[in-house]
Amino acid sequence: MNSRGFLHALLSDLPVKVICLTAAVILFLFHRVNTMTERFFSVPLEVSTPPGLAIASPYPKTVRITLRGSEDAIYPILEEDIEATADLESHKSQGVFRAPVRISRRGTAANVEPLEIKVEPQDVAFTLEPLAERKVNVSPDLRGSPAYGYEMVQSSVTPPTMLVRGARSRVQTLTSLSTEEIDLSGHATSFTTRVKILAPSSLVRIVGDPSADFHAIIQESIGARTFDSVPIVGSDIGPHLALKSTLPLGMVSLQGTQLALDGVRAEQVSLLIDFSSIHRAGQYTLHPRPEAPPGFSVLDWTPREVTVDLASSGR
Repeated sequence: MNSRGFLHALLSDLPVKVICLTAAVILFLFHRVNTMTERFFSVPLEVSTPPGLAIASPYPKTVRITLRGSEDAIYPILEEDIEATADLESHKSQGVFRAPVRISRRGTAANVEPLEIKVEPQDVAFTLEPLAERKVNVSPDLRGSPAYGYEMVQSSVTPPTMLVRGARSRVQTLTSLSTEEIDLSGHATSFTTRVKILAPSSLVRIVGDPSADFHAIIQESIGARTFDSVPIVGSDIGPHLALKSTLPLGMVSLQGTQLALDGVRAEQVSLLIDFSSIHRAGQYTLHPRPEAPPGFSVLDWTPREVTVDLASSGR
């Protein structure tokens, strides 16, 4: 076939041939799209900051990754082999800046082809401020109560302060650091435990070992107990004298350790009137004194005075 014949054959029915070629390309792309698989996961966003500056505003700590490729190719990829970074090191002063999120592949993802990778968000806004540091107090986060009858009378955290570092506005407003939760429930003796110190946010870093020793002094708790309807007992009444009327009841309030107070029986508490100095019948105003088991302090009692009538018993 000469060149004229070949050209004629090539150009004959050209629209039909173009349509067929286009359809073939579309079918190829459609087949490829339908055989591609998507996989989604999140990876940490690593941010590099310039010397002397620190991030002051919250930002996403992870980004969403979409892998697109053949199923056999994308599912063996380990998540840690997709790295997301944002670089702020070109900024030398404080301010608000946007940085693109860059994706790099390594390990199991290094040589996978074809592989499409999308990241959301594609860029992130950051607020940079001067880097600052200061020492702040450490406060224990206490929960629960010691065993019944016991109380914590003193506690301490060693070291009592920690050095923190971060953006100036974040550090200047920080007044204290909290420990992890410390449960006092059931303790009946003093104890020491190692606890973690919690940073208030990911934008503030504790310099050095973020832990401390918490020491609690536990002792028996001191309480008070009031005894009502306490009998007033007369002692040393002469054999020739007798009370004309029954003595009234009184009240005594004791102080001691809670466990010891719980063990006191009502009959162990009384008010005592001493008649040993009275030798003849008549009316007298006397002053009862409280009687209780040893080891307790008397906080109060009533009555403080009693008027009694003594008569001759005729003996």
